[in-house]
Amino acid sequence: MQYKSGLNKIAMPQPWQAIAQRFCSIKICREVTESVKLGFHKVKIMAREVKWTKYLWLSLLLFGAFMLEYFSIFVIEFMILHVDIWNYTANQRSVHCMIMVFIWAVVIVMALFFSQKYYHFPSRENKEDHPSLKNWVITFSCLICCKILTFIDWHTLKVFGEVQGKNAYQFCAQYLYYLFEVMLVTLIIMYGQKAIETLLKKESPIPFGGIILAVTWGAFHFVSRGVGLEIWNGISTMIFSVLSGVMYLRLNRKCLYSYLFIAVGYLL
Repeated sequence: MQYKSGLNKIAMPQPWQAIAQRFCSIKICREVTESVKLGFHKVKIMAREVKWTKYLWLSLLLFGAFMLEYFSIFVIEFMILHVDIWNYTANQRSVHCMIMVFIWAVVIVMALFFSQKYYHFPSRENKEDHPSLKNWVITFSCLICCKILTFIDWHTLKVFGEVQGKNAYQFCAQYLYYLFEVMLVTLIIMYGQKAIETLLKKESPIPFGGIILAVTWGAFHFVSRGVGLEIWNGISTMIFSVLSGVMYLRLNRKCLYSYLFIAVGYLL
């Protein structure tokens, strides 16, 4: 053995140095492993903290965005236009549509930002997860049923009925209004479905999102036009809501696909 001055008075033989180094490496690996396990444990705890009621509240708050239309009509538009809704001209109705587009756009952006930041939902979609042939058949069947409902209401395709008596500006304003309305509808389905599946702790083939949409937005259409109780308007909208929920599930919960099919079913 060699003797040295200073702190290291005794130099270890080579075999003992190798054993010490190996022991330190094993200790470091164990510490790293424990840190990784702790990290995963914290992630699991954070995931469990998102309760089903939080998703449900988001769904209901997005339905509440439809009620902001009354605030726009009786407060904002009354201050701007100085006229009540029953005396609106065609152009004033278009102004109403554009105001609602702005309000709903703000609500949608805020809801998605909040949901992504705190709940990490909607999650990034798997581009390789394509709907099966069976799911496509069911989706198009639901779409056809939606078009039958709108045909009963309009006695033609809805887009042809809407274009009559409107100039280009009025038609575009009306359809911008509809496009943002469908965004809210799609989000209500998404968060409603997520809420119930979080409660059940599993994915479900039952269109819970569509059912929640039906008992909120759909049921509201019994009285939404302010001309008394409209039975068919309410029933048809509730049926459309459930069909939209089915399409969302059959399209593998893909947001963009679901929005496009619901929009076609509602707007065409």
